[in-house]
Amino acid sequence: MKKLVGKVTSIKPLYLGIAGVVALLLLVGGGVLIFAGGDDADQPDPLLGFAEGDASGLPGSKRNPQKQAPVVSGNGGLLDEARREGRLAVAQARGTITNPTVVRIRVNATPKQTVRVNWQLGCFTKDRQARIGRDEYRTRTPDSRGISLPVRGAKSCIVTASAQLTRSDRSGRIKVAVLAGG
Repeated sequence: MKKLVGKVTSIKPLYLGIAGVVALLLLVGGGVLIFAGGDDADQPDPLLGFAEGDASGLPGSKRNPQKQAPVVSGNGGLLDEARREGRLAVAQARGTITNPTVVRIRVNATPKQTVRVNWQLGCFTKDRQARIGRDEYRTRTPDSRGISLPVRGAKSCIVTASAQLTRSDRSGRIKVAVLAGG
């Protein structure tokens, strides 16, 4: 057996401290990556704009496609309808109307009660002018009423109407519908 001859150097405390900190950071970082809960694939990216990042169209995606807003012509009848159930439930109907003449909102709630309705109507004319009308009202259900167009001779309008139950003492159902034409 050979005898080790030579200089034995000691490890300096500064290098040992740095090595310890690096090892600790690697352990903590690895633990966070391994044990981090949740899958961010189901969460929308807050940096993406409206309608960007819809993963439902990707090959192999397990997500259902997002419901597109319907489009009807001026006297097309029912544009969209939404239903919700629960305490203080909110339902929202939306869509685009080409060549609008009359826009109506119809709400119904079970049990019958007062509901809060919000609506917004953005209309565009042929010469590229845009006007937005919005309002809020409370009504006893069932109720149907027309909303005024913010500009005459609109080429198209985008409408959104939401209705909310106001009784919080028990669960209920609400339905809101947007109709184009009389």
